[in-house]
Order: sequence, then structure tokens, then C-alpha cells
Amino acid sequence: MIPKKKGVAFFDFDGTISFKDSFIEFIRFTHGSLRLYLCVLSNAPFIFLFYLNLYPNQKLKERFFSFFYKGVSEDKLIQEGKQFTNEILKHICYDYALKRIEWHKTQDHDIYLLTASSSIWLGHWCKHNDLKIIGTNFETLNGKYTGKIDGKNCYGIEKIIRIKPILNNYKVSYGYGDSQSDKHYLKQMTYSYLQALKNEIPASKLKASHRTSAG
Repeated sequence: MIPKKKGVAFFDFDGTISFKDSFIEFIRFTHGSLRLYLCVLSNAPFIFLFYLNLYPNQKLKERFFSFFYKGVSEDKLIQEGKQFTNEILKHICYDYALKRIEWHKTQDHDIYLLTASSSIWLGHWCKHNDLKIIGTNFETLNGKYTGKIDGKNCYGIEKIIRIKPILNNYKVSYGYGDSQSDKHYLKQMTYSYLQALKNEIPASKLKASHRTSAG
């Protein structure tokens, strides 16, 4: 029997580590605010239906991604993702969130970014900070993006599906999120925190569940 590892931590990114939506900021970085506003305007009916829970999150994300990146080469977009990390991403992260990540490193925990965003614009940041990433993947064909999501959007229940095979390898698990959709996967953690990582976490706020990674 393979012994379980000491601990693992899962961090949502948008709203938890960052105070801005990284997908929106990546679009702004690659195409500017005007094109972004035009996209929002052209998709206004779908955005309205989404907030009424009448249009799927995945479909809306595909509409936005297609508007800007359908037909763009994979190499080009990955390179723009690296530039985005170097120029923008570090400026939209909470300082304490980065300190919390470093704390888990001192505890010899494995650390995952568990996000509905993509490694296209977060992968280089994860590599730089020695994090693994579980996120939304976008389909490519002949080296170019089709505009479609490959599989499912890493959001809500999908996060649980992604992490279940990993959790069983650890004695203790920590989860950090900020939205109602994150509650699903946070219930699977030994310890969880549902709030943006703006400030130091009071002990009373780091909730312990009845679940352990061993059971």
C-alpha cells in the first residue's frame, strides 16, 4: 500500500487569489478595452440569460473565447499568456494570498490552482510559483483554437470530479474559494475557507469538516 502524502491545498484563482477576473483581464491585455466592450454588448442577451440561470456558463465562456481567439495559433496565445503573467497578473493578486501559498510550501504540501480559467493565461504564473494547475482546457485543431472548450468548464461540480482522484493520496486537504460555486468542492476538504484571501485568516474562519482525506 502506497503511504499517503502529508497534505494538499487547492486554491481557486479569480476572486480568491486575484481581485480581478483573469479571463477578462487577459482579453483586455490582448485586444484592449474597446473590443472587450463590443464583445459584452454583442453577447448582452446571453449574459442576461446566464444571470437568470437560463444559459450555461460553459456556452457563455465559449462565446467570449471564440469572439477573440477562434483561429488563433496555440503558440501565439501561449506566448501572450506568458507576457500577461509578466506584465499584468502579478499586479492583480492579493499579497496575503501569495503568503498563504508560501505557507503551504513551508508545510511541504502539494499545491494546486483549481480554476475555471485556463493554463493559457495562468500556466506560466503557476510554473513560476511552483504550482500545479487544474483548469478549463480549450480545444485546438491543427495547432489553432476552435473556440470550443475541450471537455467541461472547470466550474462548480466539475471541480469535485477533477480532484477526487487526487484527494485520496493525502492525509489532510485545504481548500480556498470565494463563490457559491466553490462550496461544492470545499465540502470535500479537511479544512476550507470561503472568502477572498485579502487578509490573514482567523483560526475561527478556517472551517474543519467531518471529512478527512483518509476517509
